[in-house]
Amino acid sequence: MLTSRPTRRLLIVVFCALVPALGLMGLSGSASANEDPDGVGLTVSVLGSTASPSPAATNRASSASTTPVIPATTQVTTVGAAATAALGADPVVLAGVLAVSGLTATAHPTAGPDGGDIVLTFTVKNLTDNPISSSLRFWVDNAVGLEIRAADDASLTDLPGGETRTVTTTFTDVSQWSVFNSHVTLTPPDSVDGTALTPVTRDALLLVPPYFVLLVAALVVGLSVAARYALLTKRLFPVSVAETAS
Repeated sequence: MLTSRPTRRLLIVVFCALVPALGLMGLSGSASANEDPDGVGLTVSVLGSTASPSPAATNRASSASTTPVIPATTQVTTVGAAATAALGADPVVLAGVLAVSGLTATAHPTAGPDGGDIVLTFTVKNLTDNPISSSLRFWVDNAVGLEIRAADDASLTDLPGGETRTVTTTFTDVSQWSVFNSHVTLTPPDSVDGTALTPVTRDALLLVPPYFVLLVAALVVGLSVAARYALLTKRLFPVSVAETAS
């Protein structure tokens, strides 16, 4: 039966529909597998500062539960050459009290509709001899300014004098927005040793291919090609008596 002409053509139609989808799945899998652990390739660092926005708490429900998902935030103290590299070549210095690096955004994309994760990292150094505490707010919005994820409860508590600390926050399931504007605002004390301080915001632009959208588009194109082939041949399902007998 597999040698009949309609069956062979049916197999060709199915093949035409599946090849684009399989190719895109392989592409997205490769992008995720080849992701550099340090963020090279999908990382954009922007050394700029803007005015501090008004904080706004944002919670979201996970796909499997109504419990709000809390972004994972970690802090690591860096020393020596690693601390210098983490601050970057042009950190923002707040009145000689704090040095703040640029924000680094790294994508860990997936082919599913959840879109994967985004990791935000930046570094702060206390330039004084006394401990300083500051509050932090991380958030990510899309190309039109719609907030996607936010972490409002992070803080730098009692950062010792002369210490450099790197803060990392991971946002999961960020969806297939493609354009991600990432931000972090550091709010220091109003003043330190009589020196007035103001909040500083660092930003990073991250572009991620919408693998799920491309996958769906590939399926549509593959099915369109298959349907066109079937219409042109007009032999997709009919089986002649002679071919059945063979």
